[in-house]
Amino acid sequence: MKFKDGDRIKVKPHFWWPNGGVGVVSLPPKFVKEALGCEVDFNSVQQTVVGKEIVITSVWVNFDEPAMDYSDDGPYVGGEVSIEYLEPI
Repeated sequence: MKFKDGDRIKVKPHFWWPNGGVGVVSLPPKFVKEALGCEVDFNSVQQTVVGKEIVITSVWVNFDEPAMDYSDDGPYVGGEVSIEYLEPI
């Protein structure tokens, strides 16, 4: 499935985001781009990383309400989520 900027989605609970959430797909905020430097080129909302045994496509989600990730370091107003855990609303 392809997601675009502004799509409303539901994040299904899973390991990284155990409580799931609801939000909007968008480009990552400027501070995320700066923190990653030139390692990732954010030309679209979907980013794909190809590993030795797996391909992961993810999007940035701005949560409607801050969400906790698995590390319990949050709550976060946004975060990267693999598209396999997203449902359009």
